[in-house]
Amino acid sequence: MDIPGLAMARSLGDTIAHSAGVISEPEIRVETIDPEKMAFIVVASDGLWEFMTDQDVVDQVAEGGGKPPAQMVDELVKTANNLWLKEEEVRAMPL
Repeated sequence: MDIPGLAMARSLGDTIAHSAGVISEPEIRVETIDPEKMAFIVVASDGLWEFMTDQDVVDQVAEGGGKPPAQMVDELVKTANNLWLKEEEVRAMPL
């Protein structure tokens, strides 16, 4: 059977991927956030988590000293991208 080997979000709605087990129903988890115990939450894709540990992310955000969230996101993306370039030995194209 010719089915995809990697099921990603872009395969949602793909009937072949559906036959391989890809579903479009989200998994939902509800958490109560106590601001006395949790200063922030980071929701990210594998583009970040593949190259940074939970602790790396916590440390970088904590070192950010209250920077605006958008700036912290940019910095996390830049860090993950640099780690990807280093690990994969990818040649970056100048912007």
